[in-house]
Amino acid sequence: MKLGIQPENILDAIALQSRRELQPFLLGMLGMGVSQVLVTAIRLNVFDALQENPRTAAQLATAMNCDPHGMQVLLESLDGFGFLKRQGQQYQLTQDSARWLTKSGGLIHDFLRLGGDISQQLVLLEKDIRTGEVPNFHFNPQSATCFANYYEMLKSSGQQTASNVLKWAKLNPPPKRLLDVAGGPAEYSIAFCQKYPDLKADILDLPNAVEAGLPQIEQAGLSSRIQYIEGNLLDTDWGNNYDVVFLSNILHCLTAEQCEIALSKAFQALRVGGTVLINDLFHPGEQGKLSSPMSLFSLIYYVTCGGRIWPQPTILDWLTQLGFHQIRTGKYRLALLVSAEKLSAEC
Repeated sequence: MKLGIQPENILDAIALQSRRELQPFLLGMLGMGVSQVLVTAIRLNVFDALQENPRTAAQLATAMNCDPHGMQVLLESLDGFGFLKRQGQQYQLTQDSARWLTKSGGLIHDFLRLGGDISQQLVLLEKDIRTGEVPNFHFNPQSATCFANYYEMLKSSGQQTASNVLKWAKLNPPPKRLLDVAGGPAEYSIAFCQKYPDLKADILDLPNAVEAGLPQIEQAGLSSRIQYIEGNLLDTDWGNNYDVVFLSNILHCLTAEQCEIALSKAFQALRVGGTVLINDLFHPGEQGKLSSPMSLFSLIYYVTCGGRIWPQPTILDWLTQLGFHQIRTGKYRLALLVSAEKLSAEC
């Protein structure tokens, strides 16, 4: 997918063709505006407020205790960008906005809500690149709402992808002990335990994750089979003798040095014959081109964690150097899936 400015009529097309130097300017300025307006509308619950009936800017401002003038400008922008439709003074949802931008939109809605926290880090990109000193929000959150929005997004993500990961993994014999590293709100551990009746899972994560995950585990009726180990994955002892160590969407949140530490800990935590299972985003490496969505995600992981989407060849090289064997890879949509076995006790 290549980003660009699309003219809406013949006059727009002629203007863009005759002044092609305007395209980078328009793309940059529109990108800033569209992003901020969309995230703000979601965090103010504008789309949900319009789900049942169209409303005027004044009505929405009153209902949300907001400034009427600011709400008018926001709704006009949403109309101009195509997220709302205006009829007279009333604004209503488009079909796509009703499907994806209300709370029922799941992952898309939840990720965009988190975008408000991400944007606070994007403005620091220049400083990050100059200094190379980027705090990891997992250990040092940069906004008050970051953790709550982050774990809500993780719930939506895990619900959509867990079944595909389990289907690909083909774990045989069925595992009995799982270590879910940075397992967040437990969506994957729950899916593993539902598939494998004899499995018990430990989730290694920070205290905020425990608060988010315990209600999920209780609701699934798995409190006797899933427990949390509170700690920082870089410093905490991971234990040992696990059949599976699962690292889902965590390597891109770490620096290269931290990734090697994590994978070394995974090797030590596995029993001989155990499997490390990695679910992350796909980067083809030097032999391929990173897509626009993946470029954006990699940028987000850099400004929020100091990480990036690590190329597949890099991850496979780390695993090989640590002594993993039987390395198998797969790709599902935007995801990279990797499994590897520990065939000896020495790393």
